[in-house]
Amino acid sequence: MSAPTDNENQPVTVIVPGPAAAAKTVGAHRSRPPGATLRLATIVVLCLMLLALVGVIVVLPDLVAKRVTEEQKPAPVVPVETSPPPPSADTQRTARERREAENMLGIVLRKQTELEAEGVAIWGGQDYDAALDNLAAGDAQLQTERYAQAALDYEKFSAQLDALRASMADRLASALQAGEAALQAGDGPASRQSFDVALAIDPSHQRAQQGMLRARVLEEVLALIAAGAEYESRDQLDAALNKFTAAVALDARSPEARAGHEEVSAKIRQREFHAAMSVALTALESQDFAASRAALTRADGIRPGAPEVADTRRRLGLAVQRNRISAHRKEATTLERGERWQEASEHYAAVLSIDSKAAFAQVGRERSVARARIHAELDAYLAELERLNAPGPRNNARRLLDAAVDLDAETEPKLAAKIRRLTEALEIALTPIRVRLQSDNLTDVAVYKVGRFGRFARHDLLLPPGNYVAVGSRSGYRDVRVEFTLSAGQEPGDVIVRCQEKI
Repeated sequence: MSAPTDNENQPVTVIVPGPAAAAKTVGAHRSRPPGATLRLATIVVLCLMLLALVGVIVVLPDLVAKRVTEEQKPAPVVPVETSPPPPSADTQRTARERREAENMLGIVLRKQTELEAEGVAIWGGQDYDAALDNLAAGDAQLQTERYAQAALDYEKFSAQLDALRASMADRLASALQAGEAALQAGDGPASRQSFDVALAIDPSHQRAQQGMLRARVLEEVLALIAAGAEYESRDQLDAALNKFTAAVALDARSPEARAGHEEVSAKIRQREFHAAMSVALTALESQDFAASRAALTRADGIRPGAPEVADTRRRLGLAVQRNRISAHRKEATTLERGERWQEASEHYAAVLSIDSKAAFAQVGRERSVARARIHAELDAYLAELERLNAPGPRNNARRLLDAAVDLDAETEPKLAAKIRRLTEALEIALTPIRVRLQSDNLTDVAVYKVGRFGRFARHDLLLPPGNYVAVGSRSGYRDVRVEFTLSAGQEPGDVIVRCQEKI
C-alpha cells in the first residue's frame, strides 16, 4: 500500500447545509424518482476519484523534491566567542576625563542659556565676551580630546557666569545712573543705550522704564525747549508757552521744560495782571465802577492778595462812596427846590448812613424835616378848614402861621401859597357872623359860652364861626335845646328857641 500524499493529509472542509437547504434537499429527494437519485450518486463518486488522482500525479512529486533539498543543505557555522582584553589605566583616565568635561559642558550650557534669557548678551559687555572666549577654548580642547584642559576652561566659564549674575544689581544701578546723567547732558543715544542695559537686567524696573520714555523723546523735547526759548527772547510769550507746554507733555520730568513753562507762564500772568490793573484804573478815573470792579476781580484771580489790587479796591470804595453821596446830595437839592421836603430828608438820611459826619447832610436833614412837618400841618388844616371853627384848632393854626412867618416866600412858593390860604381861612374864621335868635317872649333863652338873653321875640348876635348850643326854659314847660353851627363865609339861618311842651 502506497504512502499517503500531502493532499491526503490536508483537512477536508465539510459543508453542512442549513435548515433551508436541508428542507430543499429533502424535498428534492422526495420529488425525484429512485433512478435519478442513483445516477446522481454515481457521478459524485466519479468526481471525487478524479480529484484524488490529479493530486497524486501533480502535487506529490514537488513535495518530495523540496524535502530532499532541505535535508542536503550544510549546517551553519557558529562563531566561537572570546573575552576582550581589560582596558589600560590611560584609557580609563581618558574616559573619565571625557565624562567630566562633557558633564561640565552640560552644566555651563544650562547656566549660559539662563543668563542669555536674562539679557546677558546686552548687559554683560566685555566680561561676557571674555567668558565666551573661555567657552570657545574649552570646545577646542574637547575637539582635540584634551578633556582635562577642556574641563578647566569650562570651569573658568562657569565662574565667569556666576560673577556676571552676582554683578547684575550693581550693573543695574550703574546703568540707571549713566542713563540719567546722559539725560541731563542732553545725550539721547547714550541715555537710550544705558536704559537698554537697565531694562535688559530688569524689564519691569519703573525707574528704567521712565528713563527710557524720556530718552526716546529727548531730542524732540530739546528742540521744543530751544524753540520756546527763542520765542521768549522775542517776547512772543504765547508762542513760547505753546512750545514749553508741548515739551512738558512729552517729558513731564524734564527740569528745563518745566522751568521754561513756569517762567513763561509767570510772565504771561504778569502781563495779564498789569493789563487788568490798567483797565481797573482807567475805569475808576472815568467813574465806570462796574468795569473797574470786574477788572480788579480778574487781577486778584491772577495774583491773589496783591497789594496793588487792595489799594485800588480801597480807592474804588471811596470813589463809589463819594459818588453815592454826591448823587444823594444832588437829588436832595433838586427835591428841595421842588419843596418835596420829605423825599429830600430821605436822601440826606442816606448820606448820613454812608458818612455820619457829613455836615451838609446833617443840616439839610434838619431843615428838610422841619419844612416837611410845616407842610404836613398846613396841608392838614387846608384839607379840613372847618376845623378852624373851633377855638383850639384856630389857636394852633395861628401859632403855625407865626412859626412860618419868617420863611422866604420867593424860594418856597408852594409853602407861601399854603400859608396865604391858611391865613385867609383863619381871618374868615375869626370874622363874626350875624345870627338871629327867634323866641315867643315867654321863654328864657341862653347860649352856652356866650350869655343869657332872657325873653324876646327876636334877638341878633355877632358870633365867630363855630358850634353853639342855645337853651330855652319856661315854667311849667319842658326845656328845649337847639344846636347850630356858624360856618365862615356862609349865611346862617334863624335859630328858633321856644318851650312849647307842657309838663
